[in-house]
Amino acid sequence: MTITHGGINRRKRFDWYFDAHSKKVRIVNEDGREHSYSVQEIHHILNRLWQEFGDRYFPLANNVEYLSKGSEKMGLGMVILQQENSNVSHAQGASYLGVVLEECGYFGWNGKHRQIEWRFMDTDFSLAMIESRLTRSRSRG
Repeated sequence: MTITHGGINRRKRFDWYFDAHSKKVRIVNEDGREHSYSVQEIHHILNRLWQEFGDRYFPLANNVEYLSKGSEKMGLGMVILQQENSNVSHAQGASYLGVVLEECGYFGWNGKHRQIEWRFMDTDFSLAMIESRLTRSRSRG
């Protein structure tokens, strides 16, 4: 199992795998809550984060209250929320997707359990490369 980066009372265990048929990352946390992100959506998220932050660290930015009010700072969760057909629940999955993208070699974590941030370790955001990395990484299931 993989674990999110939250503090000891907030972190969640989860399994994830890449479904090659649907071309989606499927995430299921320890409570049975599911999230999924398509390769195309991940491509858009990575590009938007790169445009916004470049090689600087960017925040998790997935506070449910701030996302609901539209006042969350720019970061992974907010970028997910701004995707077409997204919602706050989908954006809350940022804590899982961020760790998945770490395991794929795209993100480097700042090592903090509060004020979680990442920076880019690789910028090849082609659909083929994203799919390849998701397939090769420690798939779960």
